[in-house]
Amino acid sequence: METLQTVVLPNLDVPGDETLYVRLNDRASCELSGPRVRFADGGDLTTDTFYGGLTVHAWKHVAPVKALLLELEGDGQFLAGVGVHRLGHAVLWLDEQEMTLTPGTPTRMPIRGWDRVSDGILFLRLRARRAGVLNAARWRTPDPARHDVRLGIVVTHFDRQAQVLPAIERMRRHVLARADVQGRITLTVVDNSRNLPPLNGDGVTVLANRNLGGSGGFARGLLHLEDDIGATHCLFMDDDASCEADAVLRTYALLRYAVSPQLAVAGALVSEAEPWSVLEKGALFDGKCRPMHHGLDVRRVDHLLWAEREPEEPDYGGWWFFAFPIAATRRYPFPFFVRGDDVFFGLDNEFEIVTLNGIACLAEEFRVKHGPLTSYLDSRYHLLRAVLRENGRARALKRLVSNQFAKPLMAYHYSTARAFTLALRHVAQGPAFFVDNVDLADVRKEIGAWQPAEKLRPFDRKGLTLRAPPARKKEGFLHRVARIVTLQGFLLPNALLVNRVQVQEKAFHGRAAASFRYRHVLYEHWQSGTAYLATYDRRRFFQELRDCLRALREFRRRMPELHRAYSDAVPRLASREFWREVYGTREARLTAETATPAVPRSAREPAAPASARARS
Repeated sequence: METLQTVVLPNLDVPGDETLYVRLNDRASCELSGPRVRFADGGDLTTDTFYGGLTVHAWKHVAPVKALLLELEGDGQFLAGVGVHRLGHAVLWLDEQEMTLTPGTPTRMPIRGWDRVSDGILFLRLRARRAGVLNAARWRTPDPARHDVRLGIVVTHFDRQAQVLPAIERMRRHVLARADVQGRITLTVVDNSRNLPPLNGDGVTVLANRNLGGSGGFARGLLHLEDDIGATHCLFMDDDASCEADAVLRTYALLRYAVSPQLAVAGALVSEAEPWSVLEKGALFDGKCRPMHHGLDVRRVDHLLWAEREPEEPDYGGWWFFAFPIAATRRYPFPFFVRGDDVFFGLDNEFEIVTLNGIACLAEEFRVKHGPLTSYLDSRYHLLRAVLRENGRARALKRLVSNQFAKPLMAYHYSTARAFTLALRHVAQGPAFFVDNVDLADVRKEIGAWQPAEKLRPFDRKGLTLRAPPARKKEGFLHRVARIVTLQGFLLPNALLVNRVQVQEKAFHGRAAASFRYRHVLYEHWQSGTAYLATYDRRRFFQELRDCLRALREFRRRMPELHRAYSDAVPRLASREFWREVYGTREARLTAETATPAVPRSAREPAAPASARARS
């Protein structure tokens, strides 16, 4: 008997709203430390939730099973019903049975009617006939698995001991120690900061590593899985993203029963502050990253059903949680250091990517982390993707200039705008730049010294005259014309500026329409009580504008040449051989005499002249 997924109960390990796990009436309650659910007579529980429901489509079409049963553990007498929610339909009830649960003995209920459904969310309704307790509930099958899966989890770590150590312990306790997966699932932590305590053993391996970012860390872990573990599948996970342990077990089960050997699983990202709010559940890339299912509230059944509808197959999955077959991996990570490597990896490998409710990570929203360094990193991979396009490169570049430079510049984010100019100059140097700066140390140091840093910090509002921005609505025609004619107010005399501090919520870039004519804007993240002050600076505005236009002119002139150079070099820089040479692994040493250069000479670009490498 094989477990497909467990009905996860609210617990102390991962923060989350109770309705993401179970729905209870007033005669049932959760014990987080168990975890378990206690019932008084008449207590009622349903599992039509993000972590409790079973997605019918996945187990009918992606990884089909012919027979399904429900297994319960607990104590008491219950009326158990199994139903299906379908979008736009009333609940379809498949079965209902009286069940007596005995401590220490699992009780099974075959799902009659499983052959009659093809989509929707399968769920349990449990009603207590007297006082009782539910300790566990699982969806299981007697069908044998199609594939012998050996899953290697790879976590890249850098200076986040407070997050990664509890995550390792949680995986060790709830996944690696399970008898049914022992030796079939392993955890490799690539320690880029080289400061983790000894943790090896019980399925855990820690690799002290040179800090080459997420790209280098995940490449190092993938090499380890291929060379030393013999894994069939890999699961990339971030060190600052927490998830329910069952997300890993669901992924493992889905891969074992998958019809396609190309199947990859992309975990959703949900907000750490609001763990019911979906930030991304799969993503598309058309020159811009487009998160799928953004904004859904997975406390709601209708949103759960929408979240499982995939009108398009995702192009890639974020590396906070992305599982894939190693045999289908044609390309390794491109040496971006961080940002964009997951996009390239998904686009350049022929995976069949799916998402599944309950397979998710909690993390801080990207907008909160966004600043000059992340803007630089985002700009680099978007620029490189634009250069690699066969057609429409100029149009893609125009969109990047608008999003990555113009919008932050008009919202007084001068360092963030400056980061785009630096990315332009670096990508214009050709593939050699990525080889020579694989650790990005000099660039990180340079950007870290810029002022203003545009970084959220504890902030004292005393003495400031604050004004909240107007409610979001379509900007008036005359207001927009005034902003355009006056270059966002930077051509106005000082007398026409408003000497107040406008308050805006921290985002990727500010609301330029709302900032117009204000001398100061306070960008705040109220959940953490942090903020920073951005200031109208006419000299800085025109200086950044001039620098960007110069770099942009040179970049556009060289685009055809850069297209040829990167088209030749990218396959090499995103290869096993490149990373073996970087890390000097066993295979690289054995083939050192016949290895090709890391970058073909023809693909190398001359370094930019000193004038082009000046302040950006």
